[in-house]
Amino acid sequence: MFKLALVTDTASDLTIKQLEKYQIEMLHYQIIYKDKIYRDQLDITSREVIRNLEVEVPSTSLPPLEEIEQTFDRLKEAGYTHVLVVTLSSGLSGCYNAVRMIQQDYEGLQIYVYDSKTISIAEGMLILKAAELREKGYNLEQIVLELDKFRAKQHTLFIVDTLKYLMVGGRIGHVSGTIGTLLNLKPIITIGEDGKYKTFAKVRGRAKAISTFVKQCMEITSQEGRYNIYMNHGDGEDIKNTIKEQLLTLPHVETFEDWDWISPVACVHAGPGYVGMLIQEI
Repeated sequence: MFKLALVTDTASDLTIKQLEKYQIEMLHYQIIYKDKIYRDQLDITSREVIRNLEVEVPSTSLPPLEEIEQTFDRLKEAGYTHVLVVTLSSGLSGCYNAVRMIQQDYEGLQIYVYDSKTISIAEGMLILKAAELREKGYNLEQIVLELDKFRAKQHTLFIVDTLKYLMVGGRIGHVSGTIGTLLNLKPIITIGEDGKYKTFAKVRGRAKAISTFVKQCMEITSQEGRYNIYMNHGDGEDIKNTIKEQLLTLPHVETFEDWDWISPVACVHAGPGYVGMLIQEI
């Protein structure tokens, strides 16, 4: 008997509706304020995080080890024999290693922990691809091989309106973050092959950031092939719509899909004005 469960974390930015539709389990990061700890997506919303940033910038933490173990317990009791866990890039978080630690001592399930080496929509699309392949009858080994191919065709781009929150969260150096803020630099960020943030460009001002972002998207999709584009934001819908309007007529793009807001934990580090894009070659 083979019964495969799928698990991801809240950095994948999947909605509750998507989780229910594709029968995917979620591990929840923690958002830590001085007076209370919130479970990402369960106890606090993205809008609440953004609204409170000027009052307090919280810290974040991994999904609790107890939650990981309890998820596996629940899946085993439900009759699953195998589990595929797709996590946020190990280059950005310790979630992958935490799940691996539980997995190594866990009995009664065959568990594979897949390092997405990415974040946000790109991570979310990997677990959705796994759900599609599970529906088609692929086994765990076949799904992992297909995910490797799928990931190799992903291109991610992000804009943040300010470096302040990446700096506070330790995602960027204090000195470079301070200088960038003073100079009104708007970095365009991608994910490198090592699964870590990589600056594609640093431009001054929002208009230049948008035009550079659009130009890079056009360059990627000008290559032979077919592409799907997915976008989301963190209190940056106006920027997202401006970018989208300039890309809707790209000749090689099959679909253009909005994913609405990023998760609360992502809002902590990105701050308001974030826009993210996944260009997926198909």
